[in-house]
Amino acid sequence: MIAVRRAELNDVDAVRQIGLSTWPVAYAGLVPQDFITDGLAQWWSPEAVERGISKGITLVAAYQDELVGMVGLGRQDDYWVMWKLYVLPDHQGKGVGKALLDAAIAALPEGTPELLLDVLVANEQAIGFYRSQGFIEPTRTPDRDLGDDLMWMAIDLDRT
Repeated sequence: MIAVRRAELNDVDAVRQIGLSTWPVAYAGLVPQDFITDGLAQWWSPEAVERGISKGITLVAAYQDELVGMVGLGRQDDYWVMWKLYVLPDHQGKGVGKALLDAAIAALPEGTPELLLDVLVANEQAIGFYRSQGFIEPTRTPDRDLGDDLMWMAIDLDRT
């Protein structure tokens, strides 16, 4: 059984390990190796993970005594954005991602109208998962140009 809970500061190393284990697999063949190396250093450093736990909403999924997935949410402009949703490769396809997404939506402040995320346009597996959960192309987005490699997706929380 999968249990999802709010991450604590003593989870930093385990959350970081999820990122270090999933990023190279998730992005292999989709982006240059430098993107993976730089992303791991920037977004999965102990400081970045600690900041996400302290200042945003970070949830972890546990299977037995092991943390097997995480989701991280934060604010950009007036929007709630899901910055990270990663599940260890051996636990993918078993409902962990859906459990994390459902818990993330439930953790948002009441009345939050939508949840956004950005995703690599080449990441068909992630895009397929998010579409199956109700994410579509948004009508409004934060004032940040994603370039040609990323796209915004959103889920309308007033309808879910």
